[in-house]
Amino acid sequence: MSWFAIRRAKGTSNEDSLTPHVNKIIEKNFEDSTGLAVREISQFEFQVQAQEGECFTVRLVEGTCSCMEYQQLGIPCDHAIAAAASIKIPTNTMVCKAFYDTSWKIGFEEKIYPVPSVGNVEIGDGFRGELLPPDVKCPTGRPKKICILSRGEFKRPGRKNGGRRCSHCSRQGHNKSSCRYPI
Repeated sequence: MSWFAIRRAKGTSNEDSLTPHVNKIIEKNFEDSTGLAVREISQFEFQVQAQEGECFTVRLVEGTCSCMEYQQLGIPCDHAIAAAASIKIPTNTMVCKAFYDTSWKIGFEEKIYPVPSVGNVEIGDGFRGELLPPDVKCPTGRPKKICILSRGEFKRPGRKNGGRRCSHCSRQGHNKSSCRYPI
């Protein structure tokens, strides 16, 4: 109950048009969008080229990007922000309506009443006096090692130095056992 009141107070004290978490994501995407090359296809359709050379198509009217991050999250990706910045569209107008401060406040405006004490409540005749956990059958085999990512989560990028490094020749891309270079 108290966490609900805390979030309600956060919502009323927020002065931005978006929630704080979405503001952080947009700021990060804005920083990532600097240095992206933007080419106009039509009035609200753009081709954005990343620094690695990969090209993405952004349609601002539909709110889509070929990287699919914009559609899945409802928050503009760095490609969409770069395209919007090229024609001076504010990024806070591109966010899904669910992430606006007004939606956040509406979600926490209801009241939650405390649960009354249960000390004087009589237990019915069907209670046997012993409460056991439910019977659960554990699945056979080793548990999965890989975490299943939920919507909006992305796999962390791997190492930036190219993976493994050979301890024999100090080159990247292989290890000592598969090294073909002479000593």
